[in-house]
Amino acid sequence: MYLKLFFISLFTLLSSCSTLNPFEGNKFYYKSGYQRVQLDVENENAKNIHPIKINPLKIEGALKLIVTKWGPKSEPLFQKEKYLPYSVAISEALAEAKPNQDIVFTVEGWYRKKTLSENRVTSGRIFYNKNGLNIVFGSIMRKGNMSDTDPMLAVGLNTDLAKNPYVPGSRYQTVKSEYYLSTIPNSGVFRPKEARGRSDWLVFTGKALQARADLTTDQRKFATGANIQVQGLRNEVQQLRKELQSLRNPGQQVPYGYSQYQYGAIPPYQQSTYPPQQGAYPYYPPPQPPYGYQVPPQQYYPVQRPQTNNFSLKSLENMRERGLISEENYLKKLKELGY
Repeated sequence: MYLKLFFISLFTLLSSCSTLNPFEGNKFYYKSGYQRVQLDVENENAKNIHPIKINPLKIEGALKLIVTKWGPKSEPLFQKEKYLPYSVAISEALAEAKPNQDIVFTVEGWYRKKTLSENRVTSGRIFYNKNGLNIVFGSIMRKGNMSDTDPMLAVGLNTDLAKNPYVPGSRYQTVKSEYYLSTIPNSGVFRPKEARGRSDWLVFTGKALQARADLTTDQRKFATGANIQVQGLRNEVQQLRKELQSLRNPGQQVPYGYSQYQYGAIPPYQQSTYPPQQGAYPYYPPPQPPYGYQVPPQQYYPVQRPQTNNFSLKSLENMRERGLISEENYLKKLKELGY
């Protein structure tokens, strides 16, 4: 009798302890400490294209494209030993997910800077829709907990995204990070239009979802200076690039109200249409001023006014918002425009 009561009490205690961790509620596709891959519902009405089968090597290839700045040089966001196990787990979870379910993950790693090593946490939310494979990051290299006795974990994980590095990303909330995400140009990685202004939400198209080797050192360096474009704005991007090019290399502008003749063009009525001929008819050059006949009125050609600074400023703001120019170039162009 006493033994039975002991086991009932023990079971009740363990059950109550498990509720302290919100990650314990469903199946783990990957689990190591507080590192995990699971299914989660953020919005019951979400209409993801789930279930879907994506080869783990393609997911791995997409993860390899994400680069961030750590210390003096650019580094892959995910450590090399994490690529394959997380890619397999994400692939399995996508194959079993319902349309309203997302895949959430947390990955930890010890990163060394000079003589110190720090535990850093990256977490995110993954789902597939018409845009492609979406990853909404919650934490990007945020400082993690040192052990299970950390005060944050002693009473259960804090569900506040802004405070807890283990909570995944959200469609509706963003947390600013000191680490900027980038990738190599034309890799098939975009920012979705619905997440305009957010740097924590990336979309990987079919071009990005391909098996690939690790990025080289030169590719990582090149990626650091690149900006991730907003998806589906190709025409607008091309127009903004033309405007930026016109700001960098302004051509010679003809002052408004002056004719082109005053800038070296020869009026058509001063050009001889009769070349010198050999024979009975001597050649006489065109008459020089003063002419013996009435000079046609001088013609003026409409000249387009140069763009105003206000329009250029608006273009710069658009390019900055869409990630077409870096903050440094943006400030430089503002200075050139006199702001």
